[in-house]
Amino acid sequence: MSGMDDDIYDEFGNYIGPDLDGSEDEDNARPLNDNEPYGYKNASAEDDDEAEGRYGHAMNGYEEDEEADDDNDSAPGSSSTAVVLHEDKKYYPTAEEVYGADVEALVMEEDAQPLEQPIVAPLKQKKIESTLETADAPPTRYSPEFLSTLMANPELIRNVAVVGHLHHGKTTVMDMFVEQTHELAYEWRRNEKQIRFTDTRVDEQERGISVKMSPMSLVMSGTSGKHFLVNLLDCPGHVNFNDEVTAAMRLADGVLLCVDACEGVMVATERAARQAVQEGLRVTLLLTKIDRLITELKLPPADAYHKLRHTIEELNAVLLLAATAGEGEGKEEGKREKEEEGEREKEEDDEKGERKEEEKERGGNEACSSHLPPPFPFPFPFLSP
Repeated sequence: MSGMDDDIYDEFGNYIGPDLDGSEDEDNARPLNDNEPYGYKNASAEDDDEAEGRYGHAMNGYEEDEEADDDNDSAPGSSSTAVVLHEDKKYYPTAEEVYGADVEALVMEEDAQPLEQPIVAPLKQKKIESTLETADAPPTRYSPEFLSTLMANPELIRNVAVVGHLHHGKTTVMDMFVEQTHELAYEWRRNEKQIRFTDTRVDEQERGISVKMSPMSLVMSGTSGKHFLVNLLDCPGHVNFNDEVTAAMRLADGVLLCVDACEGVMVATERAARQAVQEGLRVTLLLTKIDRLITELKLPPADAYHKLRHTIEELNAVLLLAATAGEGEGKEEGKREKEEEGEREKEEDDEKGERKEEEKERGGNEACSSHLPPPFPFPFPFLSP
């Protein structure tokens, strides 16, 4: 028996043998006596009447609904047998059915919004650039009428480009010029903070460097007491913005070269000096941050003097090298032009000789052709019979 049990039962005890006859009838059959294991009892007639009284009304209504559905389905032209087009089919309820008739629903087609515009736009904080043209600008020590009279005289106008290496004090020099020509209140000098008038851009104020060339017109007096309208061009010192320096030098009459006394001549300083020499501009040297020799380098007066002298000599060497390189290039260009002119003259002489030879050959051919008999006239004359 154990072998047979293994064939009809699996390892988990589930019956996997052949179907047993009458198993469904036994499961669905209702017990007839009280001795059966589950204790089912036969329902009496009274119980049946009571159940019919309880659920008879609901069951009768359910049967009536089924009969009505059967009648509708069997009727000709009903919704179940009618042909419905694809565009007339209704899969989802309308917005009016969902939200009500009082709510206006707007349907947006697909891809109507451009890709450059985000679905949820981010919040942007507006940053306003500050300039001296605002209402709280410091008053000038001269009147606007005097400034306009100087602008009418081109002989009294000077254009100066303030150039130099990065963080060599160009913008600070501009602030010092503004302090000389304007009346600054106490609020402007609060906490000894650098004002940086020419750094009007937001990124310049955040990074602390000049990005664009910033012009500023100031009325300043010379050593003789004569006033001039000076258009100062504050140029950036970073190497990546050297195009701004080039544009400023094209407009300037002279260059104010700022050099840090502690760092000396740097890469941007040499480049600015060479450009000034190439443009034929006068260079004025301005040594800035001399206090760093005392506060940082702790140099005695003699060593500080030699440090400043070395910086000046180094800059003079750069200017001299740029000037001699320009002269050498000019001489080389002159030589090249002379050589080109000599070659052109040789080519012209050769062309003239060839023309003379061709003319001689043509003259000889004409002399030979003069001894030949004249050609027959055309058309030939016909002989009469």
